[in-house]
Amino acid sequence: MIRCKKIAVILAVFSAMGMVVQGQGNGDNIAFSQGARTPLPALAPAAYEGHFWRVDAENNGGLPRNFRTCQSPFHKVEHKYASEVDSSYIPSRKGLDDLRISGSGQFSARQFDALVHELRKKTKGPIYDVDLRQESHGFFDGTAVSWYGRHDWGNIGKSPTAVLADEQQRLQAALGKDVIVYDQGKGDLPLHPRVIAVRRVQTEQELADSKGIHYVRLANTDHLWPTPGEIDAFLAFVRTLPDDAWLHFHCEAGAGRTTAYMVMYDMIKNPGLPYKDIVYRQYEIGGNYTPHDVAHPKRSDWKGPYYHEKHEMVSLFYQYVQDQVRQGGSQSWSQWLKNKRMRVNNS
Repeated sequence: MIRCKKIAVILAVFSAMGMVVQGQGNGDNIAFSQGARTPLPALAPAAYEGHFWRVDAENNGGLPRNFRTCQSPFHKVEHKYASEVDSSYIPSRKGLDDLRISGSGQFSARQFDALVHELRKKTKGPIYDVDLRQESHGFFDGTAVSWYGRHDWGNIGKSPTAVLADEQQRLQAALGKDVIVYDQGKGDLPLHPRVIAVRRVQTEQELADSKGIHYVRLANTDHLWPTPGEIDAFLAFVRTLPDDAWLHFHCEAGAGRTTAYMVMYDMIKNPGLPYKDIVYRQYEIGGNYTPHDVAHPKRSDWKGPYYHEKHEMVSLFYQYVQDQVRQGGSQSWSQWLKNKRMRVNNS
């Protein structure tokens, strides 16, 4: 059974500090960036509501997809990034092997066991499962599932508390029933329907708790750069960590959101390294190339503007970290970004 008392738990440490991980407001036409945040399509949040249970990971053994650690070897540059990433450049590994982080896509219950087993080979300290998913998700008898809506934005516009409430309600409603689940086809199409006789449901927090792993939820919208409030909350969380903490970041695929947070953490912990080395090495151990940009996106490429925003924002975050190191300050990311926007607008 899901313990209802956990419904309000999203980042308990932030509650004690009076902080909440903020979502996307009302979800449409959000303004914030160096200039203005890339607006969402002009559709009401209801247009993105979930309509089927997607299978994110079958309850098989082995490690989750796109698993890597800070100690993973560099791989070759993929063709899709050949025009952006200099394949002849070998990024520094200074501070990387001791960074104590890993990343992956969503795991099933058995894959989580394999994940914990693998990480326990690398650390005796506390392990934190940093769940970056805004979408409602959990486990049907160990199989990882999520409630899928257009663009994976089923919870867009909801507060973190509302996200958890939706997640709890949907998992509880499935308990004891025969539930149709699907794979996600190209775009938003559900494929390969099959039935799971759901005899047990778990939230990810319950799974983590059962294995003695700390759980942190940062409910970030898929495909988008995190909001200023979400990054402020992440930075506050990082300041609470013991020196021997190991952070495992994951989203659905283990690519966009996961790499963005691994890049930011690397920048925080290794401020003396060039920007290029950090974004290259987080890509080359198995993530995405976070500064990837689409110069002239096609009209059908709805992700293009969001890639461009990430391209700009990851560079700005590096500047933010450098400023804090030089000035010895503790200014929040949101305030720094606001001040920078004001300077740009007044120049």
